[in-house]
Amino acid sequence: MTKIHWFILLTVTSFLFQNCVSTKRFSNTTLVKSTKHKHQKYTGQCWSFASTSLLEAEAIRLGYNMPELSSFFFVYHNYLDNARDYLKNKGKSRLNRGDLTFSVLEVFQKHGAMPEAIYSGKLKNVVSKRQMLGRMKAENEMNALIKTKLDSLIKAGAEVEVSLKVVEEILNREIGMPPKTFEYQKSRTSSLEFAKKYARLDAKNYVELTSYAHHPFHKKVMLEIPANWRFKTYLNLPIEDFMRTIDSAIHNGFTLAWDGCIRNSGGFRDNGYVKVKGEYEEEKVIKQKHRQSAYERKTTTDDHNMHLVGITYDRDGQKFYILKNTWGTNRGLGGSWYLSENYFRLRTVSVTIHKDAIRTKVNK
Repeated sequence: MTKIHWFILLTVTSFLFQNCVSTKRFSNTTLVKSTKHKHQKYTGQCWSFASTSLLEAEAIRLGYNMPELSSFFFVYHNYLDNARDYLKNKGKSRLNRGDLTFSVLEVFQKHGAMPEAIYSGKLKNVVSKRQMLGRMKAENEMNALIKTKLDSLIKAGAEVEVSLKVVEEILNREIGMPPKTFEYQKSRTSSLEFAKKYARLDAKNYVELTSYAHHPFHKKVMLEIPANWRFKTYLNLPIEDFMRTIDSAIHNGFTLAWDGCIRNSGGFRDNGYVKVKGEYEEEKVIKQKHRQSAYERKTTTDDHNMHLVGITYDRDGQKFYILKNTWGTNRGLGGSWYLSENYFRLRTVSVTIHKDAIRTKVNK
């Protein structure tokens, strides 16, 4: 009989993929409680949806009563942060909708959070595939417009704050403006007050982990990936320490935000099972040299973000990591993807984790 270790008893609505791991196909499953699957609805904001899912799971782990959070609240403010950086660097820095978990944490620390029921970034009524495709087209056009406007303002020598007002106007028109205050549980509150009272998470408690040999191990390093426009540092661990830390975190009730590569995933979009295809397919164990080579040759890139919530084993004893995707519950296994251990070792760029889950000694 399948053995499943539950940290908290899940209701049917908590995980639509619960039944998938409860079949004879998998056994010895560890699945940490989190909220329902999110759907980015063809927007390019997987980083925010996956990171929001992490924050919600952290609130559950810590016993806080917090509603589903707005992913687009973080998106809205991050657009402004990114635009400010682009303006200050006279158009020489990165301006892109793609980002990482640390940006959600930055916005959370600075601006707080907001319930999804209050602000959805105009996604609430986007349901059909046609509507989602329309939203994707509109977002692409918005991104292009923001860049065109900023480049023109930079050329004209406009002040940063004046230029940011132009970006705000575009955002307010296209995805809506988050309210300054809102009603929650019969009281008027702001996003910062809401975060302090109901979320109560400290963004400074979260650490980015990676594993690449061109940097010293057990040190904080600057990872050279396009999305790291904030120049955040990562704790760099040898691959075996990296994997042990992740496994230990899951088995001790923590979840993690995952940043990695799905571009070379073979059947990633088909059945939800992901194994190494092509290069290194015949390797019994993916080692440090393999992931380093893939990183340096750019066959591993940071092109997607998901929420790591569990570990399971198939009938052959092969380990899989369970990640909540944000593409809807009709894709993958109830909305989740199962990454084989070798795929995880090869294609994971980094993870974000609560510092209490790290068992490895850190040199500061």
